Amino acid sequence: MTPRKPTLHDVAAGAGVSIAAASFALRGKSGVSAETRDRVTAVARDLGYSVNMPARNLRTARSGAVGLHLPAGTTHLPYYTDFAFGVVDAADRHGLSVILLPHRDDAASGAPASFVDGYVVVDASIEDAGIRALLDSGRPVVSGEHVFGGMGRTSASVAIDHAAALRRLLAHLSERGAQRIAAVLPPDGTAWSRELAETYESWAREHGLDGLSRTVSFVPTAAEIATVVTEIVADPTVDAVVIAPSGSAATALAAAARAGRRVGDDLLVAACVDEPAHALLSPPVTSIDLAARELGAACLELLVEVWDAETLADPVRVAHPRLVVRDSTAGHGGDPGETLHPAT
Repeated sequence: MTPRKPTLHDVAAGAGVSIAAASFALRGKSGVSAETRDRVTAVARDLGYSVNMPARNLRTARSGAVGLHLPAGTTHLPYYTDFAFGVVDAADRHGLSVILLPHRDDAASGAPASFVDGYVVVDASIEDAGIRALLDSGRPVVSGEHVFGGMGRTSASVAIDHAAALRRLLAHLSERGAQRIAAVLPPDGTAWSRELAETYESWAREHGLDGLSRTVSFVPTAAEIATVVTEIVADPTVDAVVIAPSGSAATALAAAARAGRRVGDDLLVAACVDEPAHALLSPPVTSIDLAARELGAACLELLVEVWDAETLADPVRVAHPRLVVRDSTAGHGGDPGETLHPAT
């Protein structure tokens, strides 16, 4: 059996530095100390690591730009802006530029921003003509979350363990006394939405509970969230609601209050996507912190690794989010500000 070639990831791990630092050291760029450069060089030599020169030359012959593709209508949502800034932060460390790509309805027009060296996408679906064009472009594509329906077509991906995180959130609500937990979920069409729906349904079955879920648009309007939440909380047996879409928790709290529910007393509200504003709501909202900025940076670093290696030993990386507990409720208990890590 032919042993696999060492990768930049192996060199970084052996030297005890980040992939970015290893890349900088091997390329002789500033930003790392002489001691780090010597250590990385020694590890690379011991492992027999050699730079993929055709790929390196191809990269340096291009513009040094990365195309970033966000889901349609998400540029105003904190999660996606944080993801984008994470990509930009990491790109800046590598001397790269980031181009925010426009959305295209017609794949026949070709891949957008054909002058870039590769692409970073997030919450993408093969049903999106623009995503198909990127995957068909011949340039590397790294995805935040798996591309829905396009497994194996990206160069690499960073996937969040949403199943473990949602199970921890549901368990937390149950521990706080919730007996019937409803869920407001995004539509099928992304790996994230599929994982949330399957996890919620299986958790309810395992606990012998009568699940109640409603589906809204991927980027729902405030009116859409208000209508669905009002309908859900009209059922007096519902004593907790999990809100999945980003940017919807405040609207959900307001709708529940207008419906006569005492949020934090006879109704708990939690979110699948944490945002800074959740700490300012009354009561503050327990959420899953997906660390979007770190995710964006990890995707860009993985793209650099793809450029520098012929093959990746682990093209799929898994991120484990944390649960930020902000319950300050009468009757449900809880420790405001407590941070819990989901079971893995």
